[in-house]
Amino acid sequence: MLVVVQMALALLSADSPAPPVTASGWAAGPGAKVMLSEAGERVYELDCSGAELVVTQFGVTHLLDLEKNQPVGDAEGTTLPAGAAVMALATDKVEPNLVGASAVRNARTGWDMTIRLSKSDPALLSLPKSKYVSLFTTGFTRAMELDRADRKLLATFVGQCRQ
Repeated sequence: MLVVVQMALALLSADSPAPPVTASGWAAGPGAKVMLSEAGERVYELDCSGAELVVTQFGVTHLLDLEKNQPVGDAEGTTLPAGAAVMALATDKVEPNLVGASAVRNARTGWDMTIRLSKSDPALLSLPKSKYVSLFTTGFTRAMELDRADRKLLATFVGQCRQ
C-alpha cells in the first residue's frame, strides 16, 4: 500500500506534471448530497444522509489488482478482485487512506465503486479548505481542482454532515 500512497501524494502534489481538471460541475443534490458531473455524466457522489458518508465514483477504469500486481479488465463479464476493490477520498490536505470498496459494473464503462467513511473522516473535514480532491483508486485517477465556489458548496455539505 505504500506505493499507492506515494502515487496519491505525487498526484496531489503541486509539482505534478499533469494539470488537474477544473471541477466546474459540482452541484448540491437532494438532501445531504453533492455530486460532480462532466459532460452530463455523474463522476463523483458524496452522500451523508445516513449514519456514514457514502462516497461513489462512477465508471472507474484501468484498475490494478494490488495483491497479484495484475491489471483488471474493464470488459463485460470481468469480476473485480479484492486487491483492486479499494478507494480513498483524497485531498491535498490529508494523506489518502485506502479502504475496501464495493463495486458494480457501470452500464457504460468500468465500475461504480463505493466506500463508506465516518462523518469525522479527516478527508471529508478537509474538503472546504482543499485545493484538490480525488477519489483515489488503483485505476485511472486524477485530481479535481476546487475553486472558491466549489469550496463554499463543499463547506455547506460538510456542515450538513456534521449535524
